[in-house]
Amino acid sequence: MQHRCKIAVITVRGRDSFTEEQARRLEAVADVTFSAAQGPLSADELVSRLDGMDYAGLTPRSVPVIDGSWLSRLPRLKGIAVFATGVDHIDMEWLHRHGVAVSRLPDYSTESVAEHAIGLMLTMSRRIHLSQDRVRGRVPAGTSVLGWELRGRTLGLVGLGRIGSRGAELARAFGMRVLGCDPRRCPEGVIRVEMDELLVSSDVVSLHLPASWQGGALIGRKELTAMKRGATLINVSRVTLVDPEAVVEAIDAGQLRGYAVDDYFPLMGKDERADRQIAEGRILQTGHTAWYSEEAIRRGHDTWIDNLCGFATGHPRNLVQREEGKELYR
Repeated sequence: MQHRCKIAVITVRGRDSFTEEQARRLEAVADVTFSAAQGPLSADELVSRLDGMDYAGLTPRSVPVIDGSWLSRLPRLKGIAVFATGVDHIDMEWLHRHGVAVSRLPDYSTESVAEHAIGLMLTMSRRIHLSQDRVRGRVPAGTSVLGWELRGRTLGLVGLGRIGSRGAELARAFGMRVLGCDPRRCPEGVIRVEMDELLVSSDVVSLHLPASWQGGALIGRKELTAMKRGATLINVSRVTLVDPEAVVEAIDAGQLRGYAVDDYFPLMGKDERADRQIAEGRILQTGHTAWYSEEAIRRGHDTWIDNLCGFATGHPRNLVQREEGKELYR
């Protein structure tokens, strides 16, 4: 009788996170244990749930860091399928050294994130969030909600992978001139430039590239100073790509018009200037919801089950290659 591998899948709602068809598809090829976790698990709890497993399906919500601090206690584990596109929360070097494979979801949320980036641009340019606050009396009635149009403006995209390229298409539909900085790709209709030229020439700079494991900021004081005065910065990638203190300083100095990030701004509640800028609508935060759509969830779960089935049947899919952990643009 052929050996059936053991797989543990941890999600917010356990087996109920999947459709019946999705769950049965995985159960047909492996012995599966589904369990629920509403937040980050301790190392001991994680090891307890994964002990004796060959493969695991994990989400960043329940396992925000994947490294040797707990993986070293699970010598049987041969592969991890993550419900994520980025791998900056994973110590890929450690996993590669110890023969643990990683699969990801390369394009389940491309459309959602690209549309979210455009939504952030429209919100910042038309002051939609501040208009809402004024109507609800959260800011003084005389607060200006004067906006500006996207048409005729220049958008600079840092990273022209799936999401950046789709964002370029959408921006061009608004009549924007699109610049792009990416050493490997440049879709039709995008003008390829170096980073220095992109920063100085763009009315809006939008980041579409992964962060690296324990990596530093890509946009700091130097880059913000080089940007066109009064430009807007959009970040639907990772909050760590931008120095928050430098952003606050640049907004106060009038160098940066505003900053929209699909995460929680790190200085919120810790810096009076940051809190004031958030209240003024100059800093917009959307709490890592760019990917969160009905379609992305459906596509993501389908691909996640495919990846886990691939591990179980000896035909792994969407594996993260060694060099991808250090890749700058995607």
